[in-house]
Amino acid sequence: SSGVSRLDTMLKGGYFRGATVLITGLPGTAKTSLGGAFITAACQQGERALFVTFDEHGAETVRNLASIGLQLQPLIDAGQLRVMSVLSLTDSSEIQLMRIRAAIREQRASCVVVDPISAISKSSDLATALGVLARFVHWIKLNGITLLCTSLLSSPDPLLQAAELGVSTLAD
Repeated sequence: SSGVSRLDTMLKGGYFRGATVLITGLPGTAKTSLGGAFITAACQQGERALFVTFDEHGAETVRNLASIGLQLQPLIDAGQLRVMSVLSLTDSSEIQLMRIRAAIREQRASCVVVDPISAISKSSDLATALGVLARFVHWIKLNGITLLCTSLLSSPDPLLQAAELGVSTLAD
């Protein structure tokens, strides 16, 4: 389930297991909220999950999602969910995604949200970031993990489709 019943209806049940889903938009367009809805629904269905947030403390994300009725704290307390905060400028994209992979393995997560994946381009040049991201998505697919990524658009031009990082070519 996407965690949003009307979206599930549109998608004929939700996201495919093992899919890589990309949600793009300008700031304030509910990208994080949709990620939170997905991760909440996954945990309520007994899945183990990881929510990775770039440049925002995990507690902030938990608080902000609680303000719209998505209660992540009980899922964290139960061990079903781990929230991981990553600073985009501290390490290379390779190191960042290696740490995320390690967290996925430790959590035994079958569902992952990375919010926003576009932040990965801040720590490396675009070509390097795209190569690292392509290997990460390949690893995710090989392990049957459902991945929901958000990508922050820097322009209101709808034709961009996250073209800055090229992540749209990696999504299902």
